[in-house]
Amino acid sequence: MLILRWKSHTTRHVQLFSANMGRQLDIHLHTKWGNEMRLQDRVAIVTGSGSGIRKTMVKRFTEEGASVVIADINQEAVDTVVRELKEAGRTALGFKVDVTNRSELKELMKTTASKFGRIDILVNNAGVTRNRPFQTMNGEDWDFVLRVDLKGVFYCVQAVAEYMINQRYGKIVNISSTLGTGTTPGVGSGTYNYAAAKAGVIQLTKTLARELGPHGINVNCVAPGNVGKSTFHSTRTPQEMEKHLALRRSLTVLNRTGTLEEIANAVLFLVSDESSFISGQLLCVDGGRTDRM
Repeated sequence: MLILRWKSHTTRHVQLFSANMGRQLDIHLHTKWGNEMRLQDRVAIVTGSGSGIRKTMVKRFTEEGASVVIADINQEAVDTVVRELKEAGRTALGFKVDVTNRSELKELMKTTASKFGRIDILVNNAGVTRNRPFQTMNGEDWDFVLRVDLKGVFYCVQAVAEYMINQRYGKIVNISSTLGTGTTPGVGSGTYNYAAAKAGVIQLTKTLARELGPHGINVNCVAPGNVGKSTFHSTRTPQEMEKHLALRRSLTVLNRTGTLEEIANAVLFLVSDESSFISGQLLCVDGGRTDRM
């Protein structure tokens, strides 16, 4: 009996085990699919890509052959990710940008196109939270989150559109949240501004898909579920964290939280040509939330 095991998702390197012979052979697949990376020669801009899901996402893109532009308001975070990618032999460029500033976004797109000759992929992942109890949430809290999480997405797509339209090709993925798809008792308390912004991102995705589709541009949305001890829960005590995670696990048919890699792989699918006939869609990567079905 022969058993085939993947050894590397980037080189399609496999290990072939022979149960009868008790030997292991290392081989590479020599198929068209095996030799080509899914984002070979593509140029991707990922906003808010300094940490967490964002950082994992850009690493996956480069593993699949893309050149990436790390666009974040935090210069230190940008420099760290770019350095790590370059040390791994990847092609990366860092850019400090405020997604609510149209002038900075215009310069980001211009610099990227000048450096690489094109822009194939945009992932709108920049986001902020400012949670408050309902009665104490003020106008500044509301406007700050809506400005970055919703208006910033619109501005980024506006800035990149002319480049993708001219080349008649583009992949845009907007990152929403399961908080933008519904509510659950005990989950998302104080996130009124964030939930509203993320719901807006879902509908914005659909209208953008209709607008840009005739130009060969796919626009889709990913709504991540809970991925464990994320930065969004850093204010909780360890006891509160465990209680929160237990609740989140109980709300999924898979009875677990997700991983950063699982979110990144979903986005990778939507920015690759494997999703060429998909546009205007919301992909919930949430383990099968029973309270959303």
